[in-house]
Amino acid sequence: MKFTTQKQVRFHHCDPAGIVFYPQFFYLLHEVQEDFLNHIGFPEHVLIAGGAGVPIVDLKTEFLGMCRHGDQLTMTLELTKVGNASVGMHYEIHGEPSAHGGSSLRVRAHGVVVYSEVPHGKPVPIPDALRDALLPYLKTPPETT
Repeated sequence: MKFTTQKQVRFHHCDPAGIVFYPQFFYLLHEVQEDFLNHIGFPEHVLIAGGAGVPIVDLKTEFLGMCRHGDQLTMTLELTKVGNASVGMHYEIHGEPSAHGGSSLRVRAHGVVVYSEVPHGKPVPIPDALRDALLPYLKTPPETT
């Protein structure tokens, strides 16, 4: 299952030409992650207050098209792996379809976050309750025996 959220491109996301400045996509990707964790009942600020966090340790990004001020974006997150302490994430950012029929896919990214102690950053096993909340969003759910 994919988690989906909507965002509107705001003035602060853009360069003087009204196009999203590429570093701003990293903020948007983090917002999707934060919205997802809130959606599954594990808000990031609550995790941190409890002594754990999910810092990103790897992120690969493809920029496939422009987003402009005022565009409505559809952003998705799907999990590719739920390991002992790490979670693989696949993100997509779609804009409005172009007038000439081009793809709406603007950004595709693959990341890994690690469930870790705060502030030391030592990886620790993902708690069962969080794992159970993550698994429905795993692209290929584990086989049950």
